[in-house]
Amino acid sequence: MKSVKYLEKLKEEKHLSDAELSRLLNISKAAVSQYKSGVRVMDDETCLAIALQLSINPMEVIGAACIDRAEKSGQKSLWEVFMMRTANVKSAGVSAALIFAVVSMFLTPTPANAAPILKAENCSIYIM
Repeated sequence: MKSVKYLEKLKEEKHLSDAELSRLLNISKAAVSQYKSGVRVMDDETCLAIALQLSINPMEVIGAACIDRAEKSGQKSLWEVFMMRTANVKSAGVSAALIFAVVSMFLTPTPANAAPILKAENCSIYIM
């Protein structure tokens, strides 16, 4: 699991127990244990909290968690390629967050247009 190494790095750098780590990240002790054992994969908020504590690019940790989360080999490969390319682009001075935003535009589906179910004078109600 690629994302757990960041959890372990934070624990080592700050000399924290699992209980202290859970308090610092505002997660349960059980969550820390489940992340470490591979039962669960960190959510983006936890990844962000770890990145902020380590003073590193959040996309580095979020990308590692996305690789861990990917169930299909095609998705895993996509994230691995993305992470390699963002690592290469960092040296060129382009923000990984910008690249993630562009990639997200193509991978994130747009919401469906909702149809009005009731229309009153100057009032529309939509089901989302």
